Amino acid sequence: MKYNYHDFCHMWSAILNNIKNIRELKNYTQEYVAGQLGLTQSGYNKIEKGKTILGNNRLLKIAAVLEVSVDDIINFQSSISFKTEVEKTQEIEAIVKLNKIYQKKIKLLEKALEDKTNELDTAKKN
Repeated sequence: MKYNYHDFCHMWSAILNNIKNIRELKNYTQEYVAGQLGLTQSGYNKIEKGKTILGNNRLLKIAAVLEVSVDDIINFQSSISFKTEVEKTQEIEAIVKLNKIYQKKIKLLEKALEDKTNELDTAKKN
C-alpha cells in the first residue's frame, strides 16, 4: 500500500496525539516523561507538538515510559483506559482480602457440614 505525503503526515500527527493522550490518561506530566527520557520538559513538549523528529529509538523509549507497546501507541483508541501501578496494587490487595474472606467462609462451611454429618451419623445409630 502506498501512502502520499499527506497520509504520512496525518498518521504521524495521530501517533503524536496518541502519545499525549496516553500520557494524560496515565496522569503523567510532561516533566515526568521528559525526566525519564533524559530530556527537558520543553524538549519533550517539542516531540508531542511534532517540532522535533521522533525516531524509532525515542518512540520505543516513550512507549516504555508509558508502559505500553509501540503498537498500543499506533493503534490507540481513546476509549481504552490504563490503570496506574497504584490502582493495580489496590486491586490486587482487594482480591487478596476477598480471597482470605472466602477461605474463612469455606472453612466455616466445611466445619458446619462436618457437624451436620456427625449429627446424622449419630441419629442413624440411635
